[in-house]
Amino acid sequence: MKKIIAFVALIFLFVSANAQDRFLAGFSTEKTVRVFNSGNEKDVKNEKCYSFKVYAGNDIPKGDIEPHYLGSEIAGKWSLVNELYLKKSEVNMGFSSTYTETVKPAILNAVYKMNAFYKKALNRKTIKVDEAQKQFSWILDCAIAIFYCSDSAEFELALAKTKDPNQIAKLFNSVKIEKN
Repeated sequence: MKKIIAFVALIFLFVSANAQDRFLAGFSTEKTVRVFNSGNEKDVKNEKCYSFKVYAGNDIPKGDIEPHYLGSEIAGKWSLVNELYLKKSEVNMGFSSTYTETVKPAILNAVYKMNAFYKKALNRKTIKVDEAQKQFSWILDCAIAIFYCSDSAEFELALAKTKDPNQIAKLFNSVKIEKN
């Protein structure tokens, strides 16, 4: 009988602690930051402005550059992002001949989602080509810069929680790249 009462008490404590966390999660202070949005700067409410320091790096992909639907500049950046985030290695055992490891998968998945989003938007003619190029170029620049930063866990977590392409774009637009 004592074990059952103790078990029920533990369950009650666990449930009440989770309920309190959920209740308090709704209360957060919001900051107003300036972000780049569709060619115009405007105030957008966002919880965090992410800043990443970038040092001079190699912005030229090593392999072949495959054509991209947004042009040659985007194709070069797209190839570089794929080279940075996808590490391929040879496997001697089993049926597969190569093994692919994804570095920082939340960022790569967000970039792929935005690539598909802009492709669909261009097919539906809801966005102009030059606007899609400008926005996707910024997303690729952010992805390249974030790859070299070791303190991107908070940004990766925010991207992993976000499924909507418009929210992903807002997150990338809240990134500030500091060049050194």
